[in-house]
Amino acid sequence: MLNLLIRKLLFSFLMLFCFISYAQNGITLDVQTEQPSIQKKNLVDMVVAVHNTTDTSFEGTLKISTPKGFKNISNETIPLLIDAGEQMFVPIKVLRETTVKAGISTIEMVVLNKDGTIVALQNVDQHTEENNNLRLSAELSSIFLTNVNDSLSVKVAVTNLGNRKQDVFVIFSIPVLVGESNFFELKGSVDVQKDTVFDFKLLLPNSLLNQSQFTVNVTGMRSSEKILFGNTAVTVQNVSSVKRYQNVENAGYAQMYQKNSVTASYRTIGKNADSYQLMGSADVDLPAGYVSLNGNFYKNNQQQTLVTNTYLEYHLDNSSIKVGNVNLSSDMPLFGRGVQVKLADKENNRKLEVGFIDENFNLTEKNAFLKNNYGMYATGILGGSNSSDYITGSYIYKNDVTELAQHHLIGIDKTQRFGKNWQGNLKTYGGISNYEINDKSKPVFSVETQYSGTINTLRLSGNYFISSDYFPGNRRGTTQIQQSFLKTISKNRTLYANILFSDFSPQSYMYNMFVRSDNFRFNTGITLPRIKFLGTTFEYQYVTEKSNSFMGLTPNGVLQMKSHRLLENFNWISNNQTHSVTLGIEEGLTQLSESLQLKPQLKLNAIYSFKWLSASAMYQYGSFYLSEYASVLRVADKESTFERLTFVVAADKNFINNKLSVKTGASYVDDFYLGQTPSAFLNVKYVPNTQYQIFLNSSWYRYDSHNAIFSQGKMFIIEAGLTYNFKGTKPSLGRKGALFAKVFYDKNSNNIFDEGDEPAPDYFVTINKTTFKTNNEGRFEYRSLPFGNYKTQPVVQKGWFSEGTECVIDGYQSYVLIPLQQNGTISGKIHYDYDPNKVLNFELKSGGIIFNIFQDGKFIQRIPSNEDGVFVGFLPTGNYQIFINQNSLPDNTYCEQTSYDFNIVAGKITQLPTFEIKVKEKTINVKKFGS
Repeated sequence: MLNLLIRKLLFSFLMLFCFISYAQNGITLDVQTEQPSIQKKNLVDMVVAVHNTTDTSFEGTLKISTPKGFKNISNETIPLLIDAGEQMFVPIKVLRETTVKAGISTIEMVVLNKDGTIVALQNVDQHTEENNNLRLSAELSSIFLTNVNDSLSVKVAVTNLGNRKQDVFVIFSIPVLVGESNFFELKGSVDVQKDTVFDFKLLLPNSLLNQSQFTVNVTGMRSSEKILFGNTAVTVQNVSSVKRYQNVENAGYAQMYQKNSVTASYRTIGKNADSYQLMGSADVDLPAGYVSLNGNFYKNNQQQTLVTNTYLEYHLDNSSIKVGNVNLSSDMPLFGRGVQVKLADKENNRKLEVGFIDENFNLTEKNAFLKNNYGMYATGILGGSNSSDYITGSYIYKNDVTELAQHHLIGIDKTQRFGKNWQGNLKTYGGISNYEINDKSKPVFSVETQYSGTINTLRLSGNYFISSDYFPGNRRGTTQIQQSFLKTISKNRTLYANILFSDFSPQSYMYNMFVRSDNFRFNTGITLPRIKFLGTTFEYQYVTEKSNSFMGLTPNGVLQMKSHRLLENFNWISNNQTHSVTLGIEEGLTQLSESLQLKPQLKLNAIYSFKWLSASAMYQYGSFYLSEYASVLRVADKESTFERLTFVVAADKNFINNKLSVKTGASYVDDFYLGQTPSAFLNVKYVPNTQYQIFLNSSWYRYDSHNAIFSQGKMFIIEAGLTYNFKGTKPSLGRKGALFAKVFYDKNSNNIFDEGDEPAPDYFVTINKTTFKTNNEGRFEYRSLPFGNYKTQPVVQKGWFSEGTECVIDGYQSYVLIPLQQNGTISGKIHYDYDPNKVLNFELKSGGIIFNIFQDGKFIQRIPSNEDGVFVGFLPTGNYQIFINQNSLPDNTYCEQTSYDFNIVAGKITQLPTFEIKVKEKTINVKKFGS
């Protein structure tokens, strides 16, 4: 340290001595540096003022020395001739190249006299920030596999665009390689302004060789912290002369597609309860649409075989017909065995659905058909393709054997958007129910409306529902009001409030119903900004419950509760996001039934998670719901207090390259009513490959209750099974045909296969990102191709060229000829012609200059230049014109000769004249001032 300090002091004294000496020569330097603009941040723009303070004229030179990474685009030596007492201003432009190292670099300005002696100098320091910019690029975006015995090789290049050497990690993953190791990591380092190529090699398993094509995802990360800097994807195609259509857009979904599979399992509950289950599904593609099969068979040693969720469904375009287990989701639902037909137009805008359902969920039920409840329905939709503006009309008929009634409902469901921020929905049913008991008809109805929208930073949403007491749906005799408010106060602070009211009082002519239940809840709270990694929410609740469904517990069977509660929620996430803790606290006071005494409530809930491990604990003191208060009255008295203590721990971990998945956990519950109840579970799944998987699920629990309904005991359940996945892809809804194509060398250029022409074997043709390799006869087949228009992509191979052929698939067999014509090559380049001392500011751009090619006034193609200013194109034989697109030139530049005519000869390279790019000049004024 001392030696370094001494050297710095000596250098400072030397510089001071030199400055004093030079100042005595009467020549001074003053350098003004302009602030660089965003567009020209790599350009250092300076003006050097040389002042002659002597009584005689001065003749000499100004010499500029730049450090490594800086390039002086002005002259390095500039002659000076300054009269006595005057100044000369010299503009200097220095280009900061991307190879400049981080830190301080010095540009040296020196004035020399005619003898070469230094008479003045000044240093200009330039600070360069650290740049860790990296770029990831694939050598080939598509790879063709023509030999199944060859290994896959995916090459990507990492380019260091920064100014320091960096360590990188490149991750290769194959999403469709489920059940096997599908993450591969390569490590390396990249020098400044250099490329490093990472070559991933893999001997493909059969599961990938059976794929028509698959994707290799590539991710780049830098430094030991593995910070993401880029990603790309490479498509791998198995090339052959015969292929089936596969929707490329659904390729990412294919790995999730499990329709073609069957699962068999055995389950035992306790000692004497055994059951067997067989589930399966499959889609069978047809020339027109496809068929879906689904089955679920269940059998135990105590009842007959159950066949549920089993159906056969045929799809064509947007229409379908289903036979088997069907269901209607509505306010009066129907589910069971039956038939369902759906019709829709091509835009899926107008829809019609009709169905008949016998309400028996078991297809093999021995009871006579229509012996239990049954019904039919019809539903029509207008605007079905627009989820925010449509209307639905429906009719539902149900023969209800349990209530000896026939119900008829007509419903309307309307959704509409109002302006940009508001959307509402109105759903109403009205009809009549005919009861056989007293030969009486009863009008019934239900109305539900929903809305959501925003006013500035306030978001409102609501749901309102009411139904008559005899309404034959799920929500009979129900009134419900729900309203929500959400106010954004700042970026990380929100204020919210919710109101919920419900009244439940159903009626029936068949059954005596005296149930009446009322509930009201109001809660409001605020979410505060996170402090580092801690988030906080505070809330107030007011809750009331009242019900007469607890007969025998009170003289009139009515229980009620009124509660005031405060809630606090704290959540913390560690810096590396591997740990998280959530703590919830609820405390309040409640008034139970007719008592005027307020009783305390308390609930503590804590959750902790770390990677694959999680644990939670909960303690509750006091009844939070009427059902909990009723459990106290059943086993104790009004003065007793409901308490509950719960502990849960769970783990979810994968082993053997994610082939083995283990989920396990244990819990302990000490409940006022149910007593002490420990339990545990263990689920294991082994997936050796994508074709099948083996699973084992088990659980155990023991209960110890004070209630006479339960007896002390324990239960052990174990289930083992096997799932087998058949090969298959997502089917197509529409009609499909086969395309038969022949590729040939069209030697006379008449687009007809005639005398003198020859088939083109081993030629690659691409249709919709799917590539074929012709057989020895120049043919290939594309099967199961949906009806529509397709076009082969332009191809250049073996000196022959195809511009692209239109293929119209409108029948079950289509034929097309693809003629190949010999092509030639066009090559050219650009060159900048300018004087760096006279030109206006401009960007020296070589890549991305656009050239347009025309033939007889018709646009043919567009060619860009590369980073070296070179452009290359491939064209069939003929005469053409090429034009430079001056809009792609940098500012303050122009081209005098903007076009050339040229001729393409088969198999030869046509070299074009160089396009000379000029730069606009400015006048440099030399200002002289008196002393």
